[in-house]
Amino acid sequence: MKKGITGLFIFFLTLVCSSMAFANKNTLYVDKGIIYTAAGEPFVMRGFNEMFVWSRDKTGEQFIPQMDKTGANSLRLVWDKNINPKADLIKLIDNTIAHKMVAIPECHNATGKWGKALQACVDFWNDPVLIKGIERNRQWTILNVANETGDHNISDESFLTTYKAAITSLRKWGYTVPIMIDASLWGQNVDQLLRVGPELLQHDPLGNIIFSTHSYWSTEQAIANYYKVAEKSKTLGIAMIIGEGPSVTRVGQCDNPTPLPYLEGMKILHEHQSGWLNWSWGGMKNGDCDDFRYFDITKDGIFGQWLHQPGANIVALSPYSVMQTSQRPVSFYQDKIVKVSGVYLHLDKTELTVGEKTAFNVIVAPANAANKKYSLDITGASIQLDKKEQLITVLKTGKASVTATTDDGGIMWSVDIDVK
Repeated sequence: MKKGITGLFIFFLTLVCSSMAFANKNTLYVDKGIIYTAAGEPFVMRGFNEMFVWSRDKTGEQFIPQMDKTGANSLRLVWDKNINPKADLIKLIDNTIAHKMVAIPECHNATGKWGKALQACVDFWNDPVLIKGIERNRQWTILNVANETGDHNISDESFLTTYKAAITSLRKWGYTVPIMIDASLWGQNVDQLLRVGPELLQHDPLGNIIFSTHSYWSTEQAIANYYKVAEKSKTLGIAMIIGEGPSVTRVGQCDNPTPLPYLEGMKILHEHQSGWLNWSWGGMKNGDCDDFRYFDITKDGIFGQWLHQPGANIVALSPYSVMQTSQRPVSFYQDKIVKVSGVYLHLDKTELTVGEKTAFNVIVAPANAANKKYSLDITGASIQLDKKEQLITVLKTGKASVTATTDDGGIMWSVDIDVK
């Protein structure tokens, strides 16, 4: 009987301690390879990268509201350590969080580099303005130490030694937020991350490390690597995301219009509830791969102005797109009700002849919005609309417009039709 009482006491003490530890969480955190919000909600990243720092919109007043329409729950914020004032980065973080997206600031100056360049990015974060601003936003911020550091020559030993020192410094300076670490080989060395990840996670006194790989792999490597991110990382107990991707193209095959298997990657990651952040939104034009602009999703950063079909698929049209899979944490909202942030109306064809039919689809974001109801209105030429079958039939020549309006927020999206 004494043993039974003692066992029960230990069991309940464990529960109490676990509850106390949970109650004290005030940042995103990782546990057994899963990312959680401070409120204990599983959090699967869906969102984008954007090069705000070199754009006309350094603090995000223009581009972030456009990205908000996708229902994304995370944004990776490209920054340059040499750009001042640093307070602008904090404003960018503030604006991201105000639109219910997790902010992931990163230092971009050590891309493909090691040694002094990486250390300079680590030291960039040792600034009172950044420490204070990020910790003020600690509930919804992740600190990405440096972008794609290291080429193909970085050994596991060097990676471990360097990033252990970085983790120690960041924690000593007062950062309590999750630390994100990119793979070497310009972000692509997923195998090395899997080897060193558990030891780096154990080194962090807060046990709060997220690992990020970038999916610029060849077609032959891509599928296997997506599964490594989605499955193997979890078996090792480390949290891993695609920090740039799923990728449509890669440097070295920019002149090839055939996309990499990005759609398959999106499907794999969704089925395993693994996060991804696509590169990039397009407010700041990329300098790479101008042939097909696959590194830019939108024209001038405007929602709905897709530069190509893959961009439309990534944001809206694929069943594994941002709009159709991104879930925003309930704890982001004071009243615990997830609000609609955007709507997109897609017609298979917008130039039709009398009697012709076309399918349509209305997508309301984020995917877990509490009230996704909408209405459809038609103006102009005579059109018959079958909402149940999601079909439009045109009855007379002329121009028409179809508008979807959400019940929550009255957000609208219109598509013009030309009937000949």
